[in-house]
Amino acid sequence: MRRLPRWSIAALVAITVLGGALRFDAAGDPGRYHSRDAIAYSMIARGIVDNGTYGLLGGGGHGQQDPMHWPPGTPALFALAHAIDPGAVTDDGAVTAAFPWQAAVGTLTIVATFALVVLVAGPAAALLAALLVAVYPPLVAASGDLLSEPLGSLLLTAALAATVLTMRRPTRTVGAVAGLLLAATVLTRADLLLVPLVALVAIAAVTRSARAVAPVLVALVVVLTPWTIFASGVTGHLVPLSSGGASNLWVGTYLPGDGSIFGSKRALAPEVKRLYPRLSDHRPDQISQVHVIRTVAARHPGLSEEAALRRETLVNLREYALGQPGPFAGMLASKVWRLWGSYTHGTFQRTRTPIRVLHLALLAFGLTGLAIGLVATRRAELWTIAALLLLLTAMNAVLVSEARHNLTVMPALIAGGAMGFRLAAGRRRRPPRVVVPEGDHVVAAVHPARRPQTAPAVSPLPPG
Repeated sequence: MRRLPRWSIAALVAITVLGGALRFDAAGDPGRYHSRDAIAYSMIARGIVDNGTYGLLGGGGHGQQDPMHWPPGTPALFALAHAIDPGAVTDDGAVTAAFPWQAAVGTLTIVATFALVVLVAGPAAALLAALLVAVYPPLVAASGDLLSEPLGSLLLTAALAATVLTMRRPTRTVGAVAGLLLAATVLTRADLLLVPLVALVAIAAVTRSARAVAPVLVALVVVLTPWTIFASGVTGHLVPLSSGGASNLWVGTYLPGDGSIFGSKRALAPEVKRLYPRLSDHRPDQISQVHVIRTVAARHPGLSEEAALRRETLVNLREYALGQPGPFAGMLASKVWRLWGSYTHGTFQRTRTPIRVLHLALLAFGLTGLAIGLVATRRAELWTIAALLLLLTAMNAVLVSEARHNLTVMPALIAGGAMGFRLAAGRRRRPPRVVVPEGDHVVAAVHPARRPQTAPAVSPLPPG
């Protein structure tokens, strides 16, 4: 890669400062409500620091659920924040010391986006992508939430940049860094489980070298294996990344609940209340998802919860996917729109039309740029991002889908759009090549504007 011009570095610094200021401002004034996942991440982080265990410190409703439901990336970041400032904890157990760290990783995502695009499409397109990531409101607001999206966005974007670099310079060091970042990505966001596979296939297809793939694969195995052994030993069954897969698959295929958590609570509220009479005065939205899952598992008292949920998932597929294919396909389509059709805004926040319009505009920018770039160039880097988006969409169509899941990949989507538009424009501006023959032999291939003044007169090649 050529040395970056000074103007691009200065512009990147300005954009990063702008995005960082927005994020630290959001982190300095977070909302008072902390979601179930936010409290779980915080309790696990406190357990790591205070007790040296990976558990839901403090119990409550979370104490009934397996802590391996939450992969370790975000709890590790929050544990670091809690170790530095152990007193910054709210009454409900939220580790408020993690807010500045959320802002910091969000700011670094701007730089990672620039790095990903500049490797492929140059500094102008990279600056555009970085600016869009810097000011995208949901990414800014994420710094005021204790969730995994900021860290997941940074790791995924950096992992894609390292993957692209591995395609171009397949050294052991670069490959190992790519593998490390890919492993850290899936240890933070289990829904990105197939991203390493996409990266490995892309590297293999471009380099056609086992030596390029090997360092990435080794780094993945080295990083992921200890967590898999630990989580599987704690739960008593194989847990590659998270123990939430069976419950998510059941919810996602449960047609009466429209494939959503809130829908399953509404559909199963009577059954839950029969099993748990103390919840009889609760509205469906007040019922914990833990109770819903345990109610479903109780249909098979001789099986473990995981096995019972897998059996109920097969029931869903038989009764709904095969028995009602039209409504089931409609549910899958609605979940795709649920993923991409809006932005994440928190549980008690209303959708704001200007932000949703901006979100849809960025979605159109990313998808259109990718499509145009692929048609014009068929570059492997664009195929890699497109495959990532397709896999995420397919997984959300089958599993639990919500707008929050698009936040992690928005920087990659924006980067793909910027790459695609720039590569397609560069191809259109490229001058046609003209063959300059001499007799029966080709002596040059130049653009007419660059033809030397002393070039001999051109006569057409003889037929045949």
